[in-house]
Amino acid sequence: MKRFVMMALLCTFVLGLATTAAAADIKASGDYTFEAYWQSNMGLDEDRDDERPQSYNVLQRLRTKFQFIANENLKGVLYTEAGTSTWGQDELAITASEANVFELKQGYIDFNWPGTEVNARVGYQAVSLPFAVDLNGGMILNDEMAAATVGGPITENVSYLVGYGRAAQSDAHLGQQDVYFAVAPMSFDNIKVSPFFAYANLGESVDNGTIFSGGQSYGSRQVSGDLDGAWWAGVAFEGTFADFVTKADFNYGTVDAEEDAQKMSGWLFDASVAYTGWEEYVTPELFFVYTSGEDDDSNGESERMPTLAADWAISSFYTDGNWGVSSAIAGNDPTLLGFWALGLAMKDFSFMEDLTHTARVIYYKGTNDEDWAKAGIAQIGSNPSTEFYNFAYGNTLTEEDQVWEVNFDSQYKIYDELTGYVELGWVNADLDEDIWGDDAGGDAYKLSMGMNYSF
Repeated sequence: MKRFVMMALLCTFVLGLATTAAAADIKASGDYTFEAYWQSNMGLDEDRDDERPQSYNVLQRLRTKFQFIANENLKGVLYTEAGTSTWGQDELAITASEANVFELKQGYIDFNWPGTEVNARVGYQAVSLPFAVDLNGGMILNDEMAAATVGGPITENVSYLVGYGRAAQSDAHLGQQDVYFAVAPMSFDNIKVSPFFAYANLGESVDNGTIFSGGQSYGSRQVSGDLDGAWWAGVAFEGTFADFVTKADFNYGTVDAEEDAQKMSGWLFDASVAYTGWEEYVTPELFFVYTSGEDDDSNGESERMPTLAADWAISSFYTDGNWGVSSAIAGNDPTLLGFWALGLAMKDFSFMEDLTHTARVIYYKGTNDEDWAKAGIAQIGSNPSTEFYNFAYGNTLTEEDQVWEVNFDSQYKIYDELTGYVELGWVNADLDEDIWGDDAGGDAYKLSMGMNYSF
C-alpha cells in the first residue's frame, strides 16, 4: 500500500507540473538495471562458520531523474531510486502487499547567477573529490550529501569549485559532522590537473564509525577523547602524449585527536598507462596502486588514510567496479586500505559488431604488519564488542597475504539505450595461516549477466 501511495503521489506531482509547461519543462532520464548472478565462496574460506550468502540471486534497481527546467540558467532536480531489490524477497515476493522501497537519491536546485558563469547547487546532491585511475569515484569522498556548492571559470584554463556539506547530525545533542572542500580543475592542451582540499569536523555524539573509516581506532564504537577534525589533500592527473594516456592520483589524509590511539594519517598513490595506438583492436593498460598500511610500532596511531565515503575500485570482483548491482568481495570498504596492487587490462577488444570485451589480471599484496593483525585478532577475541583495529577477514591484507584476480567482462549493445552484460570473475586468496587460522583463503568464482536500460 505504501508503495502504491508513493507512486500515485509521484505521478500526480509530475503530471501536475506537466500541465504548467509555461513554468517549467520536464526532462526525464534514468537507469534501470537487472542482474542475475552466481557466486561461490565470497567469504574466501568455505570452512569458516559465518553465514554464507545465497549463491544465486536476481537483483534489480530502478533510478529515475526528473529535471524541472525553468530556463537555461535555472532547474530543479529530483532523483529517485527503487531498490536494490532481490527477486522473491520483501517487496518483490509473490505475496508482497506493501513495502517502502523508494528513496530520495538526489534533490537540489541548480542555477547560474544572473549575468555570470557562476554556477550554484543547493540541496542533497552528488559530491565527489577528483579521481583519475579508479573505476568508480575515489577513496575519500564520492556519495550523495546535503550540500551547497559554487563553481565557475577563473580563466580559460582554470576553474574552481568550493562547497560545504553536512554529512551527519545527532538529534540528541545537536552534534554535527560538517565537510568543507575546494577543487581547482586545470586543463592545458593534453593535460588535466585537479588539486583538491577537504576538511571535516566531528561534533559531539556523532557516530564516527560512519565518518572516519579505515583506521585503527574508528570502528562502529564511539571514542572517548576529543577529535580535532580531519583533512585531506590530493591531486588527480591525466595526460595524453602521442598514443599514450597517463593517469595518476595522490591522496593524503589525517585525523588529529587528543589521544594517540585516535590519530591516523595515511596516503594513496595510483597510476595507469594505456596505449591507444591499437584502439581499433584493443587498448592495453598497465596500472599500479599503493596505500600505506599499519605498523607494529606506531604507538597506537593508525597509518592508514581516513575516508569519508569511499567508492573506489580497480576490478569487477574483488573490488566493486562491476557493471551491475551485486556486491564485490572486498568492495570499496576502507578496511581494504593497506595494500599494493599491480594489474594489466586488455580493454575494448571485439570479435563481432556491438560486442566488446575487457580482460584484467591483478595481483594484490598487503602492506599491513602481520604482528599488528595478530594483536588485533587477540584483542577482539577477548572482547567481541571491541572494534579497535577495524579490519575484516578477506579485506585487510598483511605483508604475508596475497590475492590474485582475473576478470573477463563483456557487453553487447542491443539498442543504443539497452546494453546486455556478462561478467566472469575468479579470485584466489593466499592468506597466512599463522594470522588468520588454518585453511584461510581459497578460490572464489562469479558469473554475472543482465541488462541495463539507460534513457
